[in-house]
Amino acid sequence: MALFPRRNRHNNQRAQPPQVPDIGRRRLLAILGTTAVVTAFRANIAADYLFTERTSFRVTTPDNQANRDAAQQFPGAMWYLFGGFQVSNRDAGRKLAALQPAMNTRAPASYIGYSNDGIDVAQLFIAIQRDAFAKKINTVYLYGDSFGGMVSVVLAPLLEQNGIHVKLVVFGSSPSSVVDVEDPNKGYISVASALVPYLGFVGRLGYGAWQGLANPNGQNMYTAARDGISSTMDPNNNSLLLSTSQGAFLNAFPRQYDGGVSPSTTFGLIYDPKDFVVNADLAIRGWRNLLPKNLFFQYDVPHTGHASPEIHPNKYRTALGVILDVLAPLPHDSQHPRPKPVPYF
Repeated sequence: MALFPRRNRHNNQRAQPPQVPDIGRRRLLAILGTTAVVTAFRANIAADYLFTERTSFRVTTPDNQANRDAAQQFPGAMWYLFGGFQVSNRDAGRKLAALQPAMNTRAPASYIGYSNDGIDVAQLFIAIQRDAFAKKINTVYLYGDSFGGMVSVVLAPLLEQNGIHVKLVVFGSSPSSVVDVEDPNKGYISVASALVPYLGFVGRLGYGAWQGLANPNGQNMYTAARDGISSTMDPNNNSLLLSTSQGAFLNAFPRQYDGGVSPSTTFGLIYDPKDFVVNADLAIRGWRNLLPKNLFFQYDVPHTGHASPEIHPNKYRTALGVILDVLAPLPHDSQHPRPKPVPYF
């Protein structure tokens, strides 16, 4: 008899794991690749929502003493500033802060934030009309920062038709059509129109750097790229999806304009003659041709780049002050003293 009993060979076998079907390496890689793309796309949509949930069509009037004083001195009047291509609410506020001292010599000042849904002139008009009704506004001044100049011209007839007189429109480096936009910025607009909605986190970094380098406004390349990335990653920034709508609007202008600006509305032009984003000569000729019945006054701001009141506030305030003295002079009486010139540095 054996010292140790013989084990049954069937009991000695271990349970085998279920076999994985052989689906082939190429097919497996294709499945993994598709899954990665879908995951990245969904993650980008989620990130885009987080970046943009705070933006909407709205009028923002900074609550400061200068605006309160202007509201008392000029009842029934208001400034509305429209931001440029892919300009966030935060940056629109910075531009307004730079211009407000000059604006307040005629009215309190506000800026408009665009919506996640894109450029919608009807919604912008409704936002202004509601604000005007609440504050009993009957006379407005519009400041179009670059792309915002086109928006101003489209909105002006709607405001006039509804009893709100547009006394003055100021173009800050505004193109009159996409033809005025210099290369490589046309390519930038085209890319923004077509590809931006599908960019992920890395794409945002590249897009932000390109945006900053395309409009450095006198900054070095590192600072311009850093500022562009900061703007793109700003939680208060407009949706990158908005660029698609803005690009389409810019490419279609001036077809959106159907006339109706009152001949009594005057137009101020603030341009750097060597603007590298917008051809100033073409833009100015374009606006004069589009609005032949209106009075224009031009004030150059050399060596400032493109639409940069927040970077060169003194030059832009001086320009706006001169335009106001020429196109919207105040009456000479004790209640409305003539404003003192803003120092130019």
